[in-house]
Amino acid sequence: MDIKIAFLDCDGTLTKVKSSWEYLHKRLNIWDGLAVQYQELFRAGKINYVEFCERDACLWKGLTIEKVMDIISEIKYRKGAKTLVEFLRSLNIHTVIVSTGLSLVVEKVKKELGIDMALSNELLSENGVLNGAVKINVEFNKKDRVVKKILNTFNLEKRHACAIGDGEGDEGLFNAVNLAIILTDNIENKEKDYIYCSNLYEAKNILERYIKSEKI
Repeated sequence: MDIKIAFLDCDGTLTKVKSSWEYLHKRLNIWDGLAVQYQELFRAGKINYVEFCERDACLWKGLTIEKVMDIISEIKYRKGAKTLVEFLRSLNIHTVIVSTGLSLVVEKVKKELGIDMALSNELLSENGVLNGAVKINVEFNKKDRVVKKILNTFNLEKRHACAIGDGEGDEGLFNAVNLAIILTDNIENKEKDYIYCSNLYEAKNILERYIKSEKI
């Protein structure tokens, strides 16, 4: 079997929330202000991704980790998330989350679903209080850099890897693996040569068929 490692997006893929950053802003009632302006500046190419995240993180300065954890505990999983991860683990396929989302969310997902490894972006804190700084480990549409480093670490090649994401910032992720599956509610709108499906149960079935075909 060629597939030895599976790279998974988190926000919008394993969870129902498309952006943990945006979710936190909205729950704190600060989205309709500077937060949405920063997003518009980033989308327009007027600030880069690192500056975008730094500006966002500044808005949360003084917020306690406890408060953040209370809010993110509300975030629900997509149906099939646990089934998918259990299927991958049953085949000894190494599971890795590569996410531009918040590490407080990603690490919680990693622990609860039993995922092997996770990389995401970290809000920095002092004595349990956010200090307004952020450490960027995964950049938007540049997940391929992370994937290639991990493949090299495990002495694996592109043909050994698959990926599942919702497409938001996942182009680099998809291009760095042999099998890319994109979750979308509009499977008719296919812009790239990926495999499209509408839920994680379908994604699991696609992987299962692919793996069986490799054995023939």
